[in-house]
Amino acid sequence: MSLLRRTFRSWWQVPRRASDPIDHRTVSFLELFYDLVYVMLIAEVAHVLASHADLAGLGRYVFLFLIVWWAWLNGTLYHDLHGNNDIRTRLFTFLQMGTVVAMAIFAHDALGETSVGFALSYAAFLAVLTYLWWRTGVHDPVHRPLSRPYVITFLISIALFAGSVFVPVPWRFYLWGVSLLLSLVLPSISGMLTPDDPEVQAQHDQAFTLSASLEERFALFTIIVLGEVIVGGIRGVQELERLDWTIGLTALLGMVVAIGIWWVYFDFLTHRHVRTGRTSALTWSYLHLPLTMSIAATGAALFNVTAHAGEPLPGEVRWLLAGAVAVAFTSIALLLRSVQSVGEYRTIHRIGGLTILGAGIVAGLLGFTTLESIPLLLVLVAVMLAPVAAGLWMWLKTLD
Repeated sequence: MSLLRRTFRSWWQVPRRASDPIDHRTVSFLELFYDLVYVMLIAEVAHVLASHADLAGLGRYVFLFLIVWWAWLNGTLYHDLHGNNDIRTRLFTFLQMGTVVAMAIFAHDALGETSVGFALSYAAFLAVLTYLWWRTGVHDPVHRPLSRPYVITFLISIALFAGSVFVPVPWRFYLWGVSLLLSLVLPSISGMLTPDDPEVQAQHDQAFTLSASLEERFALFTIIVLGEVIVGGIRGVQELERLDWTIGLTALLGMVVAIGIWWVYFDFLTHRHVRTGRTSALTWSYLHLPLTMSIAATGAALFNVTAHAGEPLPGEVRWLLAGAVAVAFTSIALLLRSVQSVGEYRTIHRIGGLTILGAGIVAGLLGFTTLESIPLLLVLVAVMLAPVAAGLWMWLKTLD
C-alpha cells in the first residue's frame, strides 16, 4: 500500500512551492503545446480586425485581445511558479487547452451572436485556474495569503462572465470589462493585500521575479503572434483572383515587415535578463500586451494592404498598418528599459532604444500620407531596418 501511495504521489504531485524555483529550467514541450492552441484563438481575434479595419473593429479587437492575453498570461504564470512534470500538471493543462479551443470556436463573433458561448468558455477557463490557485494555498499555507486575492478575483470574474449570459447587450460586455479591469489591476496591488510577514513577502518577491523560462515563454509567444503577420499577407493574396508582380512584391514586403519586427525584438531584448524587482517584472509583462496586440494587428493590416495591391489604399488601412508598427516599436523601446545592461551594452541599449523609438514615431507619421501599398511598404521597411542597421553598427564597434 505504501508503495502504491508513493507511486501515486510521484504521478500526482502537490503544486510546486513558489519559493522552490527550478534553476536553469527551460520551456517544456507541454508548455509549447499549450501555447500552440493560442495560435487558433489569436488568428480568430485577428480576423475580427482584418474583416473590419476601422475604428469600431479596432475597439472590438483590442477588447477581445485583452481577454486572450490575460488568459495566456495567467496559465503561463501558474505553470512557471507551480507546475511539475507529472500527470496532474498535464491533465489540468489539457483542461485549460480545451477551454481555449472552445473560446476559439466562438471568437469569430464573440461580441455578437456567439458571445454567450465565448463568455461561458472563458468562465470555464477561469474555473480551472481558480481551482489551481486555490490548491496551491491548501498545500502551502505560507503561499495562501498570496493566492487568496487571485482566487477571490477569479471567482468574481467567473460570476461576471457566467452571469453576463443572462444580461442583454451591451451590458453583457460592460460586465466583461469590469472583470478585465479587476484582473489587470490585481498584480499591481497584490503587495498591499498580503500580510507583512517575512516568509510571505519572500514568496511574493519570488512570484514577481521573472525566471529565465518565463522570459523565454514571452519570447515564444511573441513568435507565435509574429506568425499572424505572415498569415495576414498570405490570406490577402488568397483573396485575390489574380497574381501579378505588384501582388507578389506587396506580399514579399509584408514578410520583410515581420522580419524587421523579429530582428529588432530578438536582437535587442533576448539573452538579457529582466531587472530584479516587482516594477521591472510588471513593466516587462504588461508591455508585452501592446507589443503582441500590435503585432497581430500588423497581420490584419497586411491582409488588407495585400488585398488592395495596385489599388488606392483606404485611409483606415494605412493608419492601421502605420499605427500597429508604431506601437510595436515603441513597446520594444520601452521594454529595453526593463532589461539588465552592463558595460558597453548600456550604451548599445540606450542608442538602440532611441533609434527604435524614433523609427516607431516615423512609422506612425506614415498614417498621414497618401501612399499606396507598395510605396508605403517600401518606406515602412526602410524605417524599420534603421534600428537593425544601427544595432549591427554598434555591435561591430564592440569587436574592435
